[in-house]
Amino acid sequence: MSLATVSRVLNYDQTLSVNEATRQKIFETAEAMHYHKSRKTRKSKQKRLAICLWCDQDQEIKDLYYYSTRTSAQA
Repeated sequence: MSLATVSRVLNYDQTLSVNEATRQKIFETAEAMHYHKSRKTRKSKQKRLAICLWCDQDQEIKDLYYYSTRTSAQA
């Protein structure tokens, strides 16, 4: 069985079609190895946004669209 199959079973992927005996064997092996999901793999609720600024501050102030976009994103 593949690593992907094991991962999907341990993550309770409902779209995966796998034999119940295989599923049971994966969970038994994981339990025997004292496997537990890492907290690092959980998705963070905080979202991040990166903005690349391609003009200097003088140019930005002259164009209120870019200035307001940057200041709104920083808030």
